[in-house]
Amino acid sequence: DLGNGPLLDFLRQIRFPVLAANMDNRQEPTDSAGLRTLPLLYDGNRPWLRRMVGPVPFAFMGITLPQMAAIANPDPHTHFQDVTDTLTRVLAQIKAEGIRHIVLLSHLGLVQDQQLAAHFPELSLIVGGHTHSLLGDLAPLGLVSEGTYPLMQNGVAIVHAGHSALCLGIAELTFNHQGRVVDSQGQLEWLPWQPWPFASTPPKGLTFCEPDAILEQRLATDYRPEITTMSLRIVTKLSHPLHHQRLPDDQLPHGSQLTPLVAEAMLAVAREQVGQVDFALHNAGGVRCSLAAGPLSEADIAGRLLPFAIPLTLYRVHGHELAEALESAIDNATNNGVIGNGSGSFPYTAGVRFCYQANQPKGQRISKLEWEQAPGHWQPVVADTVYRGVSSAYTASGKEGYTALARTLTQHNQELGLTLADAFIRWARGQPTLTARPPLIHYHPLQTAGA
Repeated sequence: DLGNGPLLDFLRQIRFPVLAANMDNRQEPTDSAGLRTLPLLYDGNRPWLRRMVGPVPFAFMGITLPQMAAIANPDPHTHFQDVTDTLTRVLAQIKAEGIRHIVLLSHLGLVQDQQLAAHFPELSLIVGGHTHSLLGDLAPLGLVSEGTYPLMQNGVAIVHAGHSALCLGIAELTFNHQGRVVDSQGQLEWLPWQPWPFASTPPKGLTFCEPDAILEQRLATDYRPEITTMSLRIVTKLSHPLHHQRLPDDQLPHGSQLTPLVAEAMLAVAREQVGQVDFALHNAGGVRCSLAAGPLSEADIAGRLLPFAIPLTLYRVHGHELAEALESAIDNATNNGVIGNGSGSFPYTAGVRFCYQANQPKGQRISKLEWEQAPGHWQPVVADTVYRGVSSAYTASGKEGYTALARTLTQHNQELGLTLADAFIRWARGQPTLTARPPLIHYHPLQTAGA
């Protein structure tokens, strides 16, 4: 996220291999010691690692999203190659070495992992991430599973284990001489650090851990006191729960109830600071949780709802570029004619409202695009008129489909010196209660024949 420098510093400290077969550093300047000089990095120049498991040679390789420049900030000379092209080339090298046991570390998400298993049956095992997917028998824990653990697809075993070290995936796999998984069993082991508080027997799948003494001391002295203080600072309250989800669906046809409030806060605070601002635009992935009814503290906002310390940025954009950015971000989020990189790019707004029709041709999917010239007074957005917007610096830089926001007029961008959490806390203090607003987005998904 911060360029190659911090990544390089991190990679110099670790003692284990890093696998990134589709990361291409060949254009890195030769007069600097960069990523290509690291002995433990297996990137495009040396895309796989050979390891013996007993007497059997295994090949390990890693793959990640090729749209890395759109979701993070690699240096311009570091490129990420197409996944299918990379795997076709590297798997041919591995098979030429006579290796049949092939493990892929993937950061593409469960659906794409299943597609890779269907397309590359020579893979033995895919260890995946990115979509925070949960697999296995989770009914005793009251959780929804996306399949068995391991999930078998076209003879390839796939394992995922959620996110944030909440659980550990444990699998026992039996391979034949051709590298095929012929028997498997496994489960997710959840790792709570507190004893089971009830008289009943703990459900299957919980493994209680003793806190590490050194980490516990750091938490107690450096972090918990500030979090406790922030937890006591009540900002506002919710009379009813507010749900956050990235994409609209049948239950919430207008999508998130919370992200529009974040956009409203961004717009209000930006106007307080600089005067005229026409709209706010925020991506769904920048909001991280739903909120229950009751008091809302600074800790809830800065630690759970908006944990990314990303500054707000003012920018100027033509009306046609705003329409293009909205359409492209939704196409990216829903894979409508593009290979998107996640649902987090779905846009929510304040000061602007629009309709998205997925069945329309590309470039014509945004209609009824209007901006609020005065409270309750909406005017059409004019293609060649310049409007002032506020977004996170991440979105304003054109990430995840918002390319049009960074195309022109970037010399007028201005950081406000406030993070998303700062803005929301300042705005929410003036709201006696938080409630869902009337929808500004009318989303019409793709309709299949006969629907």
